[in-house]
Amino acid sequence: MNMNVRMMSGLMVPLLLLLSGCTGGDGGPAGVREGTAAPAIVYVANNGSNTVSGYTINATTGALVAATGSPFAAGTNPAAVAVSSNGAFAFVANSGSKYVSAYTINATTGVLTAAGAAVAAGTNPSAITVSPNGAFAFVANSGSNNVSAYTINSTTGALTAVAGGAVAAGTTPVAAAVSANSSFLYVVNQGSNNVSAYAIDAGTGALTALAGGTGNPFAAGTAPVGIAIAPNGSFVYVANSGTNNVSAYSVNIGTGALTALA
Repeated sequence: MNMNVRMMSGLMVPLLLLLSGCTGGDGGPAGVREGTAAPAIVYVANNGSNTVSGYTINATTGALVAATGSPFAAGTNPAAVAVSSNGAFAFVANSGSKYVSAYTINATTGVLTAAGAAVAAGTNPSAITVSPNGAFAFVANSGSNNVSAYTINSTTGALTAVAGGAVAAGTTPVAAAVSANSSFLYVVNQGSNNVSAYAIDAGTGALTALAGGTGNPFAAGTAPVGIAIAPNGSFVYVANSGTNNVSAYSVNIGTGALTALA
């Protein structure tokens, strides 16, 4: 499962866990291909040193061992990490340099190797998520109040910006997640206390805000900072830092609309 961890009290601590032996199907964990003997791996974006650290996990003790060559070079002020559902590629949103770095992952060692040139994002990209089908990546730009979309080359991992440019979000978008069926994107807007929802074009990755009349954007608590989707795709949960609570929603699988749970 991609975990896009947000900035808390000024400290960036985005972690991404690769679970060996797990498939990366819709809603499932983002891991190394099933049947491989690759170890579990953790990646950490180091905001202050402009790097990404990688660690293998001892399956018995849980101890972390730095991957060979770790930490790996990133852009300026890396803020978040996401991994493709097949465990082959990693992507880093670099808040300070306003671009996204792509890497291939060595399934045995966890070593990251740059995959193509970095691609431009908006201002202060602060969260990144990859669709469960592995076709697209989406970045929430907290400084420019929009979302950038990219296609992922299935062979190289290189990113290409989706035609049409970034789409508008709410105020200060800080977290994002894609539905289990890869059809919808949800973006948490910390400044406007809501969640923006978009339909994802299955062929191009282009985003279209859900039609008016469905409640989009959907109200959350005060200063929401994180989002998670249930593995079965039926529910969405948003953490609200200002009101110290969690907003819960049911998902209309067909339309992507959210309905607040009582």
